[in-house]
Amino acid sequence: MTSADKSSSATRWSRIAELLLALGVVALGIIVLVQTQDIRVTRAAARIGPRVIPTIVGGGLVLIGVWYAISALWAPATQSEAESEDVDPTLPADWATIGGIGVALVVYMLTIERLGFIIASALLFVITAFSMGSRSYLRDVAVAILIAVGVYVAFSSGLGVRLPEGVLDGRF
Repeated sequence: MTSADKSSSATRWSRIAELLLALGVVALGIIVLVQTQDIRVTRAAARIGPRVIPTIVGGGLVLIGVWYAISALWAPATQSEAESEDVDPTLPADWATIGGIGVALVVYMLTIERLGFIIASALLFVITAFSMGSRSYLRDVAVAILIAVGVYVAFSSGLGVRLPEGVLDGRF
């Protein structure tokens, strides 16, 4: 097999992979849209009900998936360049980073009800940043707290969505 044949075969498989990813995103969007219909809405619901955000997310996923599929079908085949910032597929997976992020997600799952959204989300951010190589602990903690408090306030005050308060019950 010549190098041109290998390149052609690799390009064909990358297109197939891109199309499968696009179809997966479209399917996920459709699942979100279908499941959104199961959300009960009371007559007392405000103008913006509990179905609005999931509908926007589901519709966005469908649009992005279709857009990506069209791009994969009609765009010229992409080739990696030496100066490209894309992922180098020849390098092995960084299992320590993947494992660290997995640990962060498990910690989040186990602590969100007990410690509350703000503390659990800040822990998620800090552990994930550490797993990805950040060693600026003070900055990471400050950013984590600012983001977690900002999201909490936006959801609880702005959208009226109740998030777990945990040990900070009544302080926000």
